[in-house]
Amino acid sequence: VIAMIPAVLVSVYFFGLGAAKVMLASVLACLFFEWVIQKYLIKGPLTINDGSALVTGILLAFNVPSNLPVWMTFVGAFAAIAIAKMSFGGLGKNPFNPALVGRVFLLISFPVDMTTWPLPNPIFGGTALTDAITGPTTLGIVKEGLNAGKTVSELLPQIPGYASELFGNQGGSLGEVSAIALLIGAAYMFYKK
Repeated sequence: VIAMIPAVLVSVYFFGLGAAKVMLASVLACLFFEWVIQKYLIKGPLTINDGSALVTGILLAFNVPSNLPVWMTFVGAFAAIAIAKMSFGGLGKNPFNPALVGRVFLLISFPVDMTTWPLPNPIFGGTALTDAITGPTTLGIVKEGLNAGKTVSELLPQIPGYASELFGNQGGSLGEVSAIALLIGAAYMFYKK
């Protein structure tokens, strides 16, 4: 969780309250679904204090756009915890990453909402805290341009620069926008071994 803090801060900085809302909803829903399943279905010892549901909630939030409706976030959290994690026996027994199963479930169920990327609007220096303006990711620009018959040289002015991709001033899901934030988290994990 500590290693994910830089990416959390950067995503809240660039996407504002929408990012905070999605992250909070995802974390609370994952914790709630794990608690309910363990208390009422499995009826075994509660393992909610191990932090794995918290990690799943943050990772799920990192894999969705900041304008995803809260109820869809709940659906993704349910898929992550109930289908991908607890149905296989809980922590360490699931064959797939629960957060990514939740993401795939959301992508299949709500493809338009899962592929609508708000453009960053930094809290400090931005004009408003709104997610009304959306745009394609870098890969989306390249894919659409190449499918339209454009050359790479014609697409270069539309593609964000390296600095934008490194620091996070581009559209995308919450956890992918800032490479430097992810590298800081990775450095912390390497430091802690």
